[in-house]
Amino acid sequence: MDLSLNTRSLHPGYTLGPARPVVCGRHGKLVTFFASQKNDAPVGCESLLEADYCLFLEYLPSVISYRAQPFTVYFRDPALRYTPDFIATLDDGREVLYEIKSNSSGRDPRWQQRRARLEELLGINGLSFEYVEEHQFRHPILLNNLRILHHFGFNGSPSSPPSIVRLLLQQPDQHATIGELIRLGARQEDVTFALFHQFLRCNLQCPLDLRSKVWAD
Repeated sequence: MDLSLNTRSLHPGYTLGPARPVVCGRHGKLVTFFASQKNDAPVGCESLLEADYCLFLEYLPSVISYRAQPFTVYFRDPALRYTPDFIATLDDGREVLYEIKSNSSGRDPRWQQRRARLEELLGINGLSFEYVEEHQFRHPILLNNLRILHHFGFNGSPSSPPSIVRLLLQQPDQHATIGELIRLGARQEDVTFALFHQFLRCNLQCPLDLRSKVWAD
């Protein structure tokens, strides 16, 4: 389903309108911008929590592109409006709306009531929706590892992973450390790019350093 502002007349149960621009963060804080390669542009987020979720949308290979606060959905019956935190386009062509909440906000009875209503209306109208709480993705070690890989791999070459995989497969037991790959001639930014985009694997549950083992599927 194409969820764009130009298709509002095609949906009998709702219309789409522009969301307010993200010009200030929540509680008066500044907007946090996430540098997105998938979108080839920075993504403005109202909170650090949403910016952290951008990192996961960037990491997941099934996500092709995504936008923050893309529009507001106006349901007709009952009258209700909703602005998703994100919409993502997946590699199977589906578009999914995401709502991101902190652990404490997720326990708020008013939100739980609104969530149940939203899920019903979105489902009736054929809109894919995923609700995500902080504890589902904000694991300190994993998140820090992804930040490191995203930062150091941002300028890596998209054409480099095949040659790095071949280099890795030539090593004893087809394993090597990050440092060993670099000493063998691979650029650090290309190794971290390949790890972040999952051409190479590593244990993201432990803090990464140059001694971390990597392998290929």
